[in-house]
Amino acid sequence: MLKEHASLSRQFAITVDAITVVAAFILSFYVRRTLLFLVPFGVPTSLSDYALLLIVISIIWWALLNVQNAYTWQRFTSLKTEYQRVFKTTVLGTLILIAVIFIFRLRNLPRSLIVLFTVLSFLLLVLEKTLLYHMIGRMRKRGRNRKKVLIVGIGKLAEEFATIAGKYTDWGLEVIGFLTDKSEETYKKPSKFNTLNTVSGCSPIQNSNIKVLGTYDDLLPIIHDYVVEEVVLALPTKDLDLAHKLLTLCEQEGVKVRLISDFFRTMIAKLHVSEIHGIPILTFSTAPIKEWQQFIKRCIDVVVSIIALVVLSPFFLIISALIKLTSPGPAFYEWNVIGFNKKPFKGYKFRSMIKDAEKLKEKLLAQNEMTGPMFKMRNDPRVTPIGRFLRKFSFDELPQLWSVLKGDMSLVGPRPCLQTELPHFESWQRRKFSVKPGLTCLWQVSGRNDIKDFNEWAKMDLEYIDNWSLWLDFKILLNTVPVVLLGKGAR
Repeated sequence: MLKEHASLSRQFAITVDAITVVAAFILSFYVRRTLLFLVPFGVPTSLSDYALLLIVISIIWWALLNVQNAYTWQRFTSLKTEYQRVFKTTVLGTLILIAVIFIFRLRNLPRSLIVLFTVLSFLLLVLEKTLLYHMIGRMRKRGRNRKKVLIVGIGKLAEEFATIAGKYTDWGLEVIGFLTDKSEETYKKPSKFNTLNTVSGCSPIQNSNIKVLGTYDDLLPIIHDYVVEEVVLALPTKDLDLAHKLLTLCEQEGVKVRLISDFFRTMIAKLHVSEIHGIPILTFSTAPIKEWQQFIKRCIDVVVSIIALVVLSPFFLIISALIKLTSPGPAFYEWNVIGFNKKPFKGYKFRSMIKDAEKLKEKLLAQNEMTGPMFKMRNDPRVTPIGRFLRKFSFDELPQLWSVLKGDMSLVGPRPCLQTELPHFESWQRRKFSVKPGLTCLWQVSGRNDIKDFNEWAKMDLEYIDNWSLWLDFKILLNTVPVVLLGKGAR
C-alpha cells in the first residue's frame, strides 16, 4: 500500500512538472508570436513545428529533476531546496538545449523563443513548486498524510528531533511516544487501539503531551498495538550495537527506520551514504561529493577551456611576442604546483618577471608583505613592465587554461600554491588540497593582493569548499570578470 502511494505520488509529481514545462513552452510561443505581430520582422510559425523539440525538452527537464531526487518523496525537503532544483534544471537544461541546437544545426529555431521559454519555465516551475509545497503542508497540518513516529531514546538527540518535528508541522510527523532504557512502570497495552490515554509516564519534553510508552524491550509489543509507520532510533554512539538489534526487529516487522546518532555529527565533513555489492558505506568527506555536480563542473571546465584557448590563441601569440621582445628569456614560466590531494603537476603562466627571478627572491624576503608561506610585495623589482600590465589584468594566468583542460585545475577553486610552500602550511590549511586548484576563487573577487593575511586567504579557500555548489562557481565567475577588467587589487 505504501509503495503504491509512493508510486502514485511520484507519477503525479512527474505529470505536474511535465504539464508545467509544456505550458511554459506554449506560452512562450504565443507571447513571441504576439510580439512578432508588433514588429516588422519575422513570420510566426506553427506550434506543431515544435512538437519534436517539445518532447526533447520535456525529457531533458525530467532527467535533470530526476537526478536531483525531485521525484523521491521526501518529507524534509525545504522550499529553498525545491527552488535550487528548479534553478539548476533551468540553467543546465537551457545549456543542453543550446548544445543540441548547435550540434544538430537547428538554425530555424528562434533564439527569442529559447530565451522566453527559459524565463517562463523557471517562473512557472517555481510557482508550481510553491503551490504544491503549501498545499501539502496545509493538508498535513489538518491531519492528513501524517506519519506516526515512535522515538527510541530520551536523550538530547531524541528531544531535539521531537521538538523539531513538532515545530515543523508541514512535515506531517506525529510522535506517538518515546522508548527509554528504563521506566518507572512496565508497558501497559492500551485499552483502545491507537490511543495513548491509558499509557502513563512523564514526557521528557517540557509542555509536551508526548509520553514515555515503555522500554527498549517493549518495541515489538508497541509496534503490534499501535500504528507505528516509522521508528526513529535516537541513540548515542555507545549504543550502536543496540541500534542494530532494534533495527533488525523493525526490519522483520517491515517498519521504516531512521537512525540518528551523535557519531555522525562531524564539525566539517559531510556524510554520503552509498552501497557497493550490498555493503552499506558511510563516506565522510570535507570536499564536495555530489558526483553529478562534479561531472557537470568538469564538463564546463573542458568546454570553456577549449573555447577560450581557441578564441584567445591570437592573443597568446601577441603576448608571447611582447614578452620575448621586451626581456630576455622564455615567453612562458613553468612552475611546480601542488594540486588535488597534494599531487604535484607542471603549471604554466606567461612570464611576468625577469629571467632567474627566483634566485633574487631571497634578497627580497625582508620586504614580504604577506604572512605565512607566500611571498607578495608591492612594486616587486623583478616584475617587467609588460609583466606588470599582464598581472594587473591577470593575463599572465591565461596559460593555466591548459591545466584546466588537462584536468589538473578547474576554472574555480582554491588558488594553487608552489611546491616549496607546502611544508609551511599548517594542518588546517592543508584541507584546501581536497579539491582541485582553480583559476579564480573567493580570494580573486574579495580583494586579491590587498589581502595580506595568509590565514584569511586560507579561510576563504575553506569557505569555498564547505559551501561549494555549481551556483557558487557561477557567481564567482561572474564576479571575476569586472574584478579582472578593472584590475582591482592587482600588483
